[in-house]
Amino acid sequence: MESLLSVPSIVFEIARNLDTVDYLNFRRINKLVYQTQLNPAIDVNIWNEKLTLMGLKHVSSLKTPLDIKSSNLDLLDLFQTFKEFDDENSRLIFSIFFKAYNKMIIKLLNNKYAKFFPSKYENDPLNQAKILTFLEIYNKSSAKCDFSRFTKVQTNLNILREIFVNSILQEMETSYQLKDYTKTASFVKILLVSHEENNAIEFFNSKVEFPNVQDIVLPTKDQLVTKDEEGNFCLASEILDPLIFVPFRDFLNEKIELIDVLFGDQYPVVLQFIETFIQQTLLELFDKIYSQDNDNDDTLFLRTFPQFYFKVIEKLCKELKNSVNGGSNFHIIVEKFLNVYMEPKILNYLSLYPEYYKKYLISQFDTYEEEVASNEIKQNEEIFNAIKNQNEQLLNQGEHHDSNKIDFLSSFTKIFKLNDSSRAQLQNTKEQINLAYNLNLITTNLQNIKNLINLPLCYKIVEITREKIDEMHKFSSIETLNKTVIQKCQELFKILVTQLSSKHIKPAFQKATSLLEEYNPNDLQTIEINVDLNSKLKPLVQFTELINMGDIILQMISIFYKNELLNKKIIDKNKDFLNDVVQCKKTFETTIDDYVADGLNIGINKLMDEIIFVFNTVQIPDDFNPAKSKSGAKDIRPSKCAVRIIDLLANHCFLLNGATDKGTVDVYQQEIGERFFNEVVKNIKKNIISTDGAISLICDLNCYYDFIAYKLKQKSIIPLFAALKNVGQLYLISGKDSKELGKMLSDVGKFNGIFSQEEVYEFVQRRSDWIRVKRDVEKVMYGLGMKDCNIM
Repeated sequence: MESLLSVPSIVFEIARNLDTVDYLNFRRINKLVYQTQLNPAIDVNIWNEKLTLMGLKHVSSLKTPLDIKSSNLDLLDLFQTFKEFDDENSRLIFSIFFKAYNKMIIKLLNNKYAKFFPSKYENDPLNQAKILTFLEIYNKSSAKCDFSRFTKVQTNLNILREIFVNSILQEMETSYQLKDYTKTASFVKILLVSHEENNAIEFFNSKVEFPNVQDIVLPTKDQLVTKDEEGNFCLASEILDPLIFVPFRDFLNEKIELIDVLFGDQYPVVLQFIETFIQQTLLELFDKIYSQDNDNDDTLFLRTFPQFYFKVIEKLCKELKNSVNGGSNFHIIVEKFLNVYMEPKILNYLSLYPEYYKKYLISQFDTYEEEVASNEIKQNEEIFNAIKNQNEQLLNQGEHHDSNKIDFLSSFTKIFKLNDSSRAQLQNTKEQINLAYNLNLITTNLQNIKNLINLPLCYKIVEITREKIDEMHKFSSIETLNKTVIQKCQELFKILVTQLSSKHIKPAFQKATSLLEEYNPNDLQTIEINVDLNSKLKPLVQFTELINMGDIILQMISIFYKNELLNKKIIDKNKDFLNDVVQCKKTFETTIDDYVADGLNIGINKLMDEIIFVFNTVQIPDDFNPAKSKSGAKDIRPSKCAVRIIDLLANHCFLLNGATDKGTVDVYQQEIGERFFNEVVKNIKKNIISTDGAISLICDLNCYYDFIAYKLKQKSIIPLFAALKNVGQLYLISGKDSKELGKMLSDVGKFNGIFSQEEVYEFVQRRSDWIRVKRDVEKVMYGLGMKDCNIM
């Protein structure tokens, strides 16, 4: 034995495997062991190891000197007081723990549970729970030195703990049944101190009965969906709030309050409870509501899901009470939980809705087109019947001759007495009625051009799209869905613009331009029968109303783009030129601009046709070549033709003012001015103009110039009409001053380069005395006359 004790390693191994009492006795076995083999340096290691196993931290030196009086501390305060140790104080610190807990460890070794706790804690279950916890920690100090002892103590401690926990659970059940939740909370706290969190949670869960969704009698699919004041589909909140959402909210709030009472902020329970509610109740409710949709019809889901989701967020998150157990971010975390479980539903909605919305827009436009077509049929019937009724007498006369045809044929000789002129008259009457019908139809349709675009419908659709994008964009607050939401919002805008263009704007302008093409005011003059026609119709006036509507829609789309897409960052304004949404918008704008340009061009053509018609019908030869007997009495003023044409120009040139941008207005007015200039030139060249008639011509040309210069104010075309004023001078010069006339023809600068000498020569040929003055004029122009030429 002595030889073994002389080996330091053997002595150390023996020492570190002894319990505290045996180690102290072993160290005093002889002087060699005490002074050498287990000297103070080695002894310190033994105590250090025990404290380390108990969870205390070894430091080089304590920050504050150890108070010797600490040995008088209560056993409940030891682990809070001693968290660190150094080599100098490790033995003393362990001795304090030893004195406090070793007696109870001995009781556990001997299975003595009666009067186990110190008398001061005999009726204090909370502190008893703490003591049991501390005993378990203290027992770890012998985990290496005497494992069998450690195991036995731990086993018996678990038995005692189980007995203790069962008694607590029984007491807790009794107090809960008595609704003494404050007392129940004290027992919950004991379980938590005992690290029996699972038992505490299981107890609470056993007392919670989640709402049974299967017991809820839902309204029918049609009852679940209502329409708001604007006619948009929405979830029937007045039914579902009292039936589902309010009871669910109240249930959650009641349990949140109970959890705060029972658990406080000691252990997180409420979030787990909320998650269980979502899994067991909310998702089942969702499935039950939307199971009413069949496999091929997601109408209920697509119409109401966003409202269902936001109702869930409102009632089952934002309206929940604050929770001590849930912490300051309770509502934020609850919303995140809801989003995690609702995310697959949201993704499904985002995937399906654009196509559904496209079909919805198409149906809206198709319905309007059907209404328009139906109204047109009724209108056409009314027009035909009105014209027919106005000419009923003519038709009856024709029918009378036809009905007597058999009587006429009864006599071979009478057949030759059949009035052929009556048959021709009937046929002509029918043709006239048909022509009048077609003209009146075109006239009426032109008057109704503004109805081709339904501005309230367009506004309604834009507003609904705005609401849907706004609704959809709210999902972007879910970080994982942000990119998808942005894409789907952009897709809704593209659908809006594309369908608005293809299903409404494009057909409207196509029909309008077609009607403008078909319209010919000169056809009105061919009607011989009695019929009321609006011969004062101005096609461009009607088309301008359509342009104005198109411009309003463009503004609506531009405002929509700015407020909904740019401001909400659905489109990055720094990179928008790369986005196909922008290209779609520009295509829409270009489409309207092209149709406006086409329509205006057709309208200008029709205006020119009317001007030509006025020139042909109202401009009489006597205007510029009056008879000698009338020349002295004629007033110096513009002709009726000029007045009528200026009236036409005044009614058409300013139609676009305020309806579109100034650039378009300028181009439109300049085009009218240039083309009108050409028609005036043609009109001059087809008339014979006398010296007396020159005054009337000059009056007309001055009238045209004044309108262009002082009303239209388009500087680029004023020189054209200034040159025309000088053309009038060609006819004012008397034939007796033919040489002076020739000099004027030679002065090309007089016409500001607008007319060449050849064109001026064409003008002067329209003089009534041209044959007489021709030789003298040409002699001045070319320096010789025909008689000055000799044939060689």
